Amino acid sequence: MRTMIGCFILISVCTISCQDDPKNKQESQNNSVVTETVDIEHETLLKTYPQVPDASAMLNAGDTGNAVYRLCQQRYTDQLSALKKEADGIGAKLLVVILSPEVGEAATVSLQKGVPFILEAAKKEGLDAFDMTSALSKYTPQQITQMPKDGHWSADGAKIVASLFQPIIGKYAAHRGTKTFTETERPKLLGDLDPNLNMALDGGKDIPYQLITNSQGFRMEQPLTFPKTKQRILFIGDSQIYSPFLDNNQTAAALLQLQNADKEIINGGVIGYTLDDCVGLVAQKAKYAEPDIIVLVTNPNDIGDFYFTQRNRMGRSKKAYTPTGTELALYKQLFPAK
Repeated sequence: MRTMIGCFILISVCTISCQDDPKNKQESQNNSVVTETVDIEHETLLKTYPQVPDASAMLNAGDTGNAVYRLCQQRYTDQLSALKKEADGIGAKLLVVILSPEVGEAATVSLQKGVPFILEAAKKEGLDAFDMTSALSKYTPQQITQMPKDGHWSADGAKIVASLFQPIIGKYAAHRGTKTFTETERPKLLGDLDPNLNMALDGGKDIPYQLITNSQGFRMEQPLTFPKTKQRILFIGDSQIYSPFLDNNQTAAALLQLQNADKEIINGGVIGYTLDDCVGLVAQKAKYAEPDIIVLVTNPNDIGDFYFTQRNRMGRSKKAYTPTGTELALYKQLFPAK
């Protein structure tokens, strides 16, 4: 990691794994990277239902689990449609990219079930979708992640991911958005990270990394200027694009920027973000960056993230999500009262 002079140093004791589960997603809050508000009903639901099952747990929970999974699939489909509407509203091209290190020997039932679903959901929306898991399956977790310490991308893994993204973004080099905004319309913050950060973070695994954000709340060093002069590509998603445990310049987004001087690559990823969160981010902030291409970086675990406890735990809106009867039945099945 590069030496930093005069920057604020913060060492977190939380844990991050390759899963964006609630125990691990707390880095974004604990490190004060994302500002939050508190709602009483929301806090009550968090205390009453503290456990969060992942998609694989749902799929292994019999009829009730499969019923909840189908509900989560419908919510995913609805939000993908909402995201497409936001992209269409500014003339941006929305791409869906399935990216996960849980491939090969690390593949889960969630991946096996979720990949074909996401591809079909994108097809129904008329969206171009790309599955990177097949290309990544030839690597072991040790080759592309921080294993055995952590399951997020290693520097070598990020290079491979960037190489897989390169032909995708090249395919749409001619596309330009159709919407511009005035300075009055454009909010100060366009991303969801706290602005102007220069910090050393550590997820409790002795893998320190440098986080730099620009004045607009994106994980990049230079601010976006207007009017834009280059094609802008906005990457949105969770830790798979944010890339914890890598310095800014080691992330796939930063590597793509080095390889594409004629473009502006925007890293809008935030640890733990779901498709819910991505829709809100684009609608409220990121669309004002005037992206020409929006790349949704998603994975099958995002389907399970539509379970009510996960939405309450990590949702950027802090909206209180009460469970349906089927969701509550699954909760009691998986987490029986002691």
